[in-house]
Amino acid sequence: MKLRLLHKFAAVLVLVSVLPMVLLGVRLIDLGQLGVRTAILELHLTTADKIASDFNSYIRSADQALRAGMLAMSGMDWENKQVLVTALLETRREVRQISVLSKDGAEVVKFVSPYDGRQQALKKYGSDPGFKACLASGRRSLAVDPATRTAVFYYPFGKGMVLRAELDLGAFLDSLDLKRIGSQGFPVILDAKARPIAWPADLPPAEAASAAAWRVSRDAVKALSSGSVEFDDGSGRQMLGAYAPISELGGAVVVSQPREGAYRYAMFMRRQAIYAVLLFLALAVAAAWFLSRSLSKPIMVLTRAAEHVAAGDFTRRAEVDTSDELRDLAETFNKMTAQLKAYSDMQVDRIIREQKNTEAILFSTEDGILMIDTEGKVRVANRKARSVLGVAQDAPVEGLALESLIRAEALLEPVRDVLGSDKENYFREVEISLEHSRRFFKCFSRPITAPGRNAPLGRLVGFYDITLDKELARIKDEFLHSITHDLRNPMGAIKGFVEFMLKEIPGPVNEAQKKMLVSIDRAAFRLLGMINNILDVAKMEAGKMEVKLAPVNLREVATRVIELMESLGQRKQIKFEVEGPDQLVVSADSGLMERMFTNLIGNAIKFTPEKGVITAGMADEGDRITAWVRDTGDGIPPEYLDKVFEKFEQVKGQKAGGTGLGLTICKYVASAHLGRIWAESEPGKGAKFVFSIPKDLFLDEAGKVASRGGA
Repeated sequence: MKLRLLHKFAAVLVLVSVLPMVLLGVRLIDLGQLGVRTAILELHLTTADKIASDFNSYIRSADQALRAGMLAMSGMDWENKQVLVTALLETRREVRQISVLSKDGAEVVKFVSPYDGRQQALKKYGSDPGFKACLASGRRSLAVDPATRTAVFYYPFGKGMVLRAELDLGAFLDSLDLKRIGSQGFPVILDAKARPIAWPADLPPAEAASAAAWRVSRDAVKALSSGSVEFDDGSGRQMLGAYAPISELGGAVVVSQPREGAYRYAMFMRRQAIYAVLLFLALAVAAAWFLSRSLSKPIMVLTRAAEHVAAGDFTRRAEVDTSDELRDLAETFNKMTAQLKAYSDMQVDRIIREQKNTEAILFSTEDGILMIDTEGKVRVANRKARSVLGVAQDAPVEGLALESLIRAEALLEPVRDVLGSDKENYFREVEISLEHSRRFFKCFSRPITAPGRNAPLGRLVGFYDITLDKELARIKDEFLHSITHDLRNPMGAIKGFVEFMLKEIPGPVNEAQKKMLVSIDRAAFRLLGMINNILDVAKMEAGKMEVKLAPVNLREVATRVIELMESLGQRKQIKFEVEGPDQLVVSADSGLMERMFTNLIGNAIKFTPEKGVITAGMADEGDRITAWVRDTGDGIPPEYLDKVFEKFEQVKGQKAGGTGLGLTICKYVASAHLGRIWAESEPGKGAKFVFSIPKDLFLDEAGKVASRGGA
């Protein structure tokens, strides 16, 4: 995605101007909200503490007066007690009545305040919770009746009697002049059961009653000290509140206010800050637009001129009328294009000359050369490559996919293979029918890289003509096979006559003559073995090797071969071992399997040092069997692991004799049984030759070896 100058300038201006202001505004709003919250909670707490303190003072004053009167009456006769109670009622207008209760709660005598104006009969308060609490604890109890706004005191009065006094709270609560806080906040006084007993006059009773359900109200009447809190009123509305306990009553004062009302001024500040941010953002965008326009227009002129230069048009000029560095840049650009034009004109002739020389070299070479780009499209194809592909010499090939130009099916798969291979020096041999002959080519591919660059520009596909090499190899093989046939009969005769003389049929021979004859017999045997190997390889290459399938126990074959060749390893004190199951039967040619183990074990004997170990083993792997011969010799270098199976190939520096055909024969035997053979080795740790063939081989109707498993 291209990021234009407008976006860059807008982002920069927002970062350097608007963003700090936003952060500062948010911080100030947070501090303002914190200050408002702290101030409001302190105000609510002060209000709650004052109301609670006034309520406690009011209750405490009445309590002290009643206790003083009770103390004074304790030493008086009944007549003086009446006078004292009457005087108390006259002086304490808030006390409505005083009565003495018996043990069962019945009023024995009652004194009514002259300011009350009500005549009341004696009553029973035995079921009153306050009376029961006083009688049970022996201490004063106090209860408030929210309906009558009356506080009732119960005092123990000696000899099981209880003094009951009613205290009028109405006038006191009115004197508190409870008022709303803001538009929706209010204080409320709760009794010990969290029931509201006083609230602002303009507050609906239902709303005051709802405050009793708040969790903060239930916690406040149980609290031992004042506190402030944020809470939910149960309807989802967030509240700020404070509470103070009324110790004399056992209740509490709760002051609450909706959070949005308390933060109204802070919200006003937030809105003003948002408006200011939006204004600065608009100014930043406008400034960015103006600056980007003044800069981007000359840059676009330079960009369009550069595009023409990139396309090869060096006559294009960049015209910029500004009076700043961009004009200097445009003038420098124009000077550069003028120099490029001069250099381009000078190089054209040289490029044409070099191109003709290159074309002449490619045309003259006898090897086919193709150059393709990274997309597989042909860029260069010489005369020989066109001939191999079957493309006319004057047909256009540049820019076409290589696979679309290949006419011969036999060539398509090898070309794909070499192009997809990462192996070094990898090639494929292909046979192609040309107009007047059949030719053999070695097809290979190499990456094309420019000097100083690691990324390849494409690939080179080459077709190296090896027809002459093939013909020379054929002539050499025919000569070798012919002379081998001619040598076989004389060598057979020599061996036969030597054996005849060793048996002393023509006459007796002395010990020296016998040693010479034995040496001649051994040399003839070795030479005859070499000749037989050469003939067997020729027979296998011609496909004339006959395979006779029958059930073969591989362990018995390996054991028999070891018994026959054990004498060859006695001179080196080599130990022979066999590992694997006792019964491992496979459908195979018994003679060829014996030849396989003979060649592998004989090869191991050559390269195993004195007191070494040679192990023959086999394993059942389901539908296939795997067998191996392992030695403890010097091992095989990695570069020879595949070469040792080729004809006449031997590891350089290892002089063990032989023709180098034993492993080649093993390779043909494994192939004849639809299997394969390979070598595993680490230098200095010995070598292991492994072959694997299917278990279910059979001869089809044409007499060819086949596998029921499709191998």
